[in-house]
Amino acid sequence: MPYLLSRLALLLSIIPTILGLSLTANADQKKTFGKYDVHYSVFNSTFINPEVAKAYGITRGNNRALVNIAVHKRLATGETVPQQVIIKGSSSDLVHSVELPFTEVREQEAIYYLAELKFHHKEMRTFTIKIQPDPKIAAYTLKFSKTLYKDQ
Repeated sequence: MPYLLSRLALLLSIIPTILGLSLTANADQKKTFGKYDVHYSVFNSTFINPEVAKAYGITRGNNRALVNIAVHKRLATGETVPQQVIIKGSSSDLVHSVELPFTEVREQEAIYYLAELKFHHKEMRTFTIKIQPDPKIAAYTLKFSKTLYKDQ
């Protein structure tokens, strides 16, 4: 299992390279809320290796996407550390909204939150993610849109 987790973490970290995109392009984006950096991306599930997908129960398909969220807390030293969070989210098109069932994935010191989503070709989806790194404070709201394509 650690081997499969390593492969998933590696895949998630090299997606920008695979797609030929920089981290500031569409593959991975970042939004800062106070002392927390939220990294987020949405990509076609076919980018996940079949063995890794099977190990995590991820259904691969050209009409299925994965939403990937990782939160890092910025320390006074300037370093960042992965942060466990309470996370809820939804995705909507012009007519329908669906809840995103996030699953926490831990790999050594990395923490990711993944959710699967079905979509139609060239569909514009709006994502609304509530992220609560500390139960004593209100959740932060991350909102973004992305057009999803079956072959990309």
